[in-house]
This record gives sequence, C-alpha cells and structure tokens, in this order.
Amino acid sequence: MSSGNPTKPGLPPRESLFSRITSSFNLRLRLAILCVLVFGATTLAFNGILFTHTLETLQSDFDDALYNYTIDVSESIALGPKGDLTFPPLQVDDGKILPFPLGTALIQVRHISGKILSRVGDFGGWDPPYKTDFSLLRSGEEATFRTIQDVHLIPNAEAESYRMISFPLDSSSKTQLILQIAVPMTLLETQLVNRLRMLQWGIPTVLLIAVLGGYFLAGRALRPVQKMIQTAEAIDASELDQRVPVPHTNDEIKRLALTLNDMLNRIEKAFRTQERFIADASHQLMTPLAILKTDLELLRKEERTPARIEEFMENSRQEIENLTKILRDMLVLARVDAGLGALILGEVYLDEAVLDTIARVEKIARAKNVRLTADFNGEQFRRPIRADRDLLQNLLVNIVENAIKYSPENTLVRVELEWAADFQEIRIRDQGPGIAEAELPRIFERFARAPNAALHGKGFGLGLAIAKQIAHLHHASLTAQNQETGGTSFHFKMPNTHHS
Repeated sequence: MSSGNPTKPGLPPRESLFSRITSSFNLRLRLAILCVLVFGATTLAFNGILFTHTLETLQSDFDDALYNYTIDVSESIALGPKGDLTFPPLQVDDGKILPFPLGTALIQVRHISGKILSRVGDFGGWDPPYKTDFSLLRSGEEATFRTIQDVHLIPNAEAESYRMISFPLDSSSKTQLILQIAVPMTLLETQLVNRLRMLQWGIPTVLLIAVLGGYFLAGRALRPVQKMIQTAEAIDASELDQRVPVPHTNDEIKRLALTLNDMLNRIEKAFRTQERFIADASHQLMTPLAILKTDLELLRKEERTPARIEEFMENSRQEIENLTKILRDMLVLARVDAGLGALILGEVYLDEAVLDTIARVEKIARAKNVRLTADFNGEQFRRPIRADRDLLQNLLVNIVENAIKYSPENTLVRVELEWAADFQEIRIRDQGPGIAEAELPRIFERFARAPNAALHGKGFGLGLAIAKQIAHLHHASLTAQNQETGGTSFHFKMPNTHHS
C-alpha cells in the first residue's frame, strides 16, 4: 500500500494555501507578499530569540546584583551569644550600581523552624515561602532565587513583581538560618516594557517598509516582462517581424526574451511559408479548374459530336488526375509538416524499398523508353533502418519519377544502393540535361520548377519538396548535383546511428 494522499484521477493538483489566497493578485503583488511573509517570519523569529536572550541576560545580571547585595547584607549581620541579631547600618560600595532602590528592599532572617528572627522593611501580610529554599540550600546550592508575582499583600509595593533570594547565614552543612531579601523588579520591568514597545512599533514599521520596498523592487524586476507583454500584444499577422526587447542582464528574464524571440522567428517563418504555400496551392488548383470550366463552356457552345464529347471526357480526366495529384501531395505535405508525431516507424530494408519503387514506376519508364537498373553494394553491412515505410516510398518514387521525366528516350536511370558501417546511401542518376547551377539551390522549394519543366511533362513542384522534408524527418540528407558526364544525381544518405 502506498502512503500519503494521492490525488484522485481527473482532479487538478492540490494548490498551496498561499496560491489559493493570492490567486486573484497580480504577480508583482504576489512576489511582494511572499517577500514580506518570508522576511516577516524571519524577523519575528529572530526578534523572539533576541528578546528571550535579552530577558535571560537581564535576569542574570539582576540576580548577580542581588546576590552581591545579599553578600554585603550577610556580612553586616551580627549574631549575638544569645542568638539575637543586629543590623548595623549597611554600607554598600559607592561604586556598585544596583538595579533596584535600596530603600525598598525587604530583608528578614528565618530559622529552619519557620520562626522569623529579624525583619527590615514593611512586609505587611506577606509571608515569604522558605521550606523549598532550605531543602535546596542543604543540598549544596549557594543561593535560591524566585520571582514573586503575588505582591498585593506587600504594602505600597514598588513593582508588579519582586525578586527574592534565600541565602544561608551559617556555614554548617545543615543550614539553620537563611537570609531572605526581596527587591522590586521595577528597572527590569521597565527595560522589558521598553523593549516590547520597541518591537510592537518597530516590527510593523519594518514590515511596512518591506511591503513597499518589495512591491517597488518586484515592479523593477518585472518591468522587462511588462515590456515583453506589451510588445507581444502588439504583434499581429502584419507585424511578425517585431521582437520582444532583450534586457542587458544575464538572468532568466533574458533567457525568456531570447526564447520568445526564437519562437517568434519560427512562427514568422512558418507563417510566411504557409502564406506562400497557400498562394501557390491556390494558383495550382485554379489552373485545372479553369481548364475544366473553359472546356465546359466550349462544349455548351459547340456541336456535341461523339468525337468532341470523347475529347472533352479525356481532357476532363487528365485535369481531374492533376487535381487529385495536387491534393494527394498536399495531404502528404500536411502529414510531413506535422513532424515526428505523424511518423509510423518500423524496420525497413532499403533494397526492398528500391525494388518496390522500381516496380511502381516501371510503367512510366516504359512509356518513355527509359530503362531502369538497380545496383547494390556492401551487402555485408546490410541492416534495417527505422523509418516510415509509406513516406520513404513516397520519397523514392518522387525522385525516380523526376529522373524519368527529365531523361531523354532510350537512356538509362540508375538506382544505386550502398551499405556501409556508418551509413546507407541511395544514388539516383539520370542522363538528362541536368539542372542549371542557378536553379540547384531552389529545386527543393515548394512549387519550384525548372524553366524548361513544361517541355518534360506536367508537374507542380511539390515532389522534391516533399522528398526533402521526409528526409529531414528521418535525420537523413537529400542533395542533388550535376554529373560531369551529364545528367543529375540525387543522393539520399541516412546515418545508421539514428536508426540502428
């Protein structure tokens, strides 16, 4: 069994109390509040510890002074031969500073039996405790201290509490007489009250300053983010070249700005490509439709002889095939543009893909009297690759069909496959006129066609663009170059490291 409080399926993750309370606040205010909470908790804890330490220090100093005063008093007490006690005038060193007024001290000597032998000061109805003190002193304590809170029995009490010390007067191991002195804690109470008052006013003042400072600093820190938001809100389809400002700091906000600008670069590129694609596709789709419309209008005006109807039907079939091919290519492009998520990967042997491709285009090659050959090299390195079989087949068919289309009659198109330890490469060579050097960089663009393409049959400039994108999705390269002996060679190369 698992422990804890698992979240039920379908429920959002549990939010913290702070998040629930401040969910309606903006980020600047939330940061300021969080800063104050952390700073306030730290300040309260620190001042609590400091106040406790101060209280203990003041109490210790007070007790030390009271103890020294008690020593002076004990040394001035004279014990007569009949047990009578005398208190000559107490002489206190002028250099001593005591935390209590001497005239308010209550002094008495008490026997272990409880009998009070002598008193100095007005005790009124107050009878100081003594039994526990005798026990502690007999156990070896030098003196005992206690704080007296019940001072209402003391006439004209000088403070809300008194501090009392019990001190042994005899040196025997079994103390018989103790000196008890109680003094008002007026000075100590005043010091504590002053410190508490300072904390009561000081901590809220400090927290208020922290709130204002945190809000101001949070605003300064988030100012670049606000500029990014304003710039991003102003960007629309007509201003895709705008970029969010990048701060000069080297922090996460700068990384955010750079990331947003990179994303905007990709969006702009994709948008421009999409615009161009839609414009080109619209143009390509309009051509067959315009031809069909023209043929229909002519047929309506002309005499509908069987020969004319047959001609119309043939022309319509060809234009519908053109429309079908354009739509099919555009669907393949849409799937390719979807990225890796649209791939259906499996093990594919390139020699089998080559043979399937030749079988598919054999009819087209025979119609042009073009021969197809396949050569395989490096069979000791033959191994499958991870690829989408349908897309890979589309790539090969597009390139071989392109080679056949530009090959003169009675020429040869060679398909060469080479296996190697690190890569697998397919080279498709034709004996056509080649490609003008100025056109080579553009042949893989969508709807790009060579100037003399119309002489070699109909096409729409999508096949090579699709092939290039398929190669990119498979971490492969697809390049074209003119051969020294004439014609063009296409090279499809795939590293084994990505698809082993």
